[in-house]
Amino acid sequence: MENKSKSIRLDQGVFKVILFASLVIIISVLLVGTIVYFITEKEAVKKLKEKDLAFIAESIASSVNGRIERAKETSSLLAQDPGIIRWVSSGEQDVQAGKDAMDRIKKLAKEFDYSNAFIVSTITKHYWGENGSIIGTLKESNPEDQWFFKILAAKQEATVQLDYNAQRQDTFVFVNVLMGDINNPVAVAGVGMSLKSLSEEFTNYKYGKNSNLWLVDGTGKIHLSDKLEHDGQMLEAFLPNPIKSIVMTAGQKEGESNFQPHIMEYTNEKGELIDLISYPIKASANWRLVYQIPRSETVGFLSTIKVNTVAAALISIFAIIFIFYYVSTRLANPFKRALQLNEELESKVLERTKELLEQKEKLVDSIDYAKRIQEAILPPKERLNNLWNEHFLIWNPRDTVGGDFYWVKTFDSGYLVAVGDCTGHGVPGAFMTMVSVSILNQITNESNKEDPAHILQRLNELIKQTLQQEQGRSRTDDGLDLGLCYVSNEGSLIFAGAKSTLYVSDGQELKIFKGDRKSIGYNKTDNSYLFTNTAVEANKTASVYMISDGFIDQNGGPKNYSFGRQRFVQMLQEVMNMPLSEQEPYFRGRLETYSNGEPQRDDITLLAFKVG
Repeated sequence: MENKSKSIRLDQGVFKVILFASLVIIISVLLVGTIVYFITEKEAVKKLKEKDLAFIAESIASSVNGRIERAKETSSLLAQDPGIIRWVSSGEQDVQAGKDAMDRIKKLAKEFDYSNAFIVSTITKHYWGENGSIIGTLKESNPEDQWFFKILAAKQEATVQLDYNAQRQDTFVFVNVLMGDINNPVAVAGVGMSLKSLSEEFTNYKYGKNSNLWLVDGTGKIHLSDKLEHDGQMLEAFLPNPIKSIVMTAGQKEGESNFQPHIMEYTNEKGELIDLISYPIKASANWRLVYQIPRSETVGFLSTIKVNTVAAALISIFAIIFIFYYVSTRLANPFKRALQLNEELESKVLERTKELLEQKEKLVDSIDYAKRIQEAILPPKERLNNLWNEHFLIWNPRDTVGGDFYWVKTFDSGYLVAVGDCTGHGVPGAFMTMVSVSILNQITNESNKEDPAHILQRLNELIKQTLQQEQGRSRTDDGLDLGLCYVSNEGSLIFAGAKSTLYVSDGQELKIFKGDRKSIGYNKTDNSYLFTNTAVEANKTASVYMISDGFIDQNGGPKNYSFGRQRFVQMLQEVMNMPLSEQEPYFRGRLETYSNGEPQRDDITLLAFKVG
């Protein structure tokens, strides 16, 4: 009887524990689900406003700007054609020149698929079209011809006009370029193109059944939409007047950029929350893209998430309760089992910790070994001290080893000095520095040592050969940026750079010498690309600075921006009268202060020396 009573009390205790635990689980799951739902909704709206709407507007704007910029280039080619200029200037008297001009117009219209191409002479007022004939003679008294005389009066080299044709249900863009002197042009040339195909792109970019995407002019007239019935209508037909006013002036207030999207939200007459973005078009200060979408469509997927979350929560609750009940009532003494599980867990943790420590030791040993190898190929301090009376070096790999290197080599006639920035960081970058230094030594043993540009060309060829990147056979695309100087015993300096810049200061003026815009070894650099030598006037007291982009790219400051080349140049001007020995701590301190605890983004190298 006593055992039975104990059993009942035990069952009641277990039941109470199970009931309490179940309630805790239910409340926890419901609380977590609710919090997750609201966080998801908040982040979805945030993503919509900060990324999705801006991406859609920027993508469409980029497409519109791209087409108009291409039309501007085509119109400029037409307006700058010497043969056409001579023909128009002669009053269209040369028949053969006129034929050549018409062939040119026809070819441009056909090749670039423009709706029309034209030349209007200011001498004869003849309007020549893409079919090679005179379409008409423009008169200032004719209202339909006023566009021509307004363009002449504006004296702007290029103008862009947007026109919606209701009969064709199409929007056209006309680009007009003055031919000859803008103060006394001989003609207006240009092209016209249809934007109808953009309507299909609008449909591809937008999402949501009730969203709208419009291209409007400065008056609010819709010239292009994903819905043809909207074309030609005014924006106030779809937006409240206060919202329309904000849309049309957004980005034009003092202190705002004309090419930054303006995102807002408003409530329509049905009480629906609407998200909207206004994005000015770069091609014209009066054009802008307007995209609106109901909030219910952007976060509609959350309803499905809510249902799925509730279903998952219920399933999880029942599953956890069942497992908890089974574990509490069917298995052996829970406390004993907990101890056993704890011992097993501790054993596994210790075993895994030991494995991780062993792996870490092996990895650290490998990296330390790589560091020793990399330091072995770099010039030692003694060599730099023997070469220059005044110099300093900042070499800070982002990791223990890195992809930056510095290199010097002396000859009877002078010496070579280089600073390189290879692909990658850490061990991969270090491997690239070893390959690069090895090839540099090979080249300078067999080539003209006084021709840095030739050395860069040979380095480009041999890097591609070594990595099998000559004809795109390699799955890699590795290379480096490099600045290389030859300094003769007489003090003359020749510089060649592959995406590298040289800074030279004589204590009064800072001179900047930019290298070629091609890197070394990459697929985009042709095997036979010829780099350029630059003779640098530098007296023996001049200070020379060679850097990798790690210093300039380091982020920090109040807005977490990159240090920047402009700030670096300003710093060089501040220290130009300081000895190099005092400049090194100044550079280090400025960089440390600017980064303000931000992790190092890239390998950093700065080498400075006096020529004499």
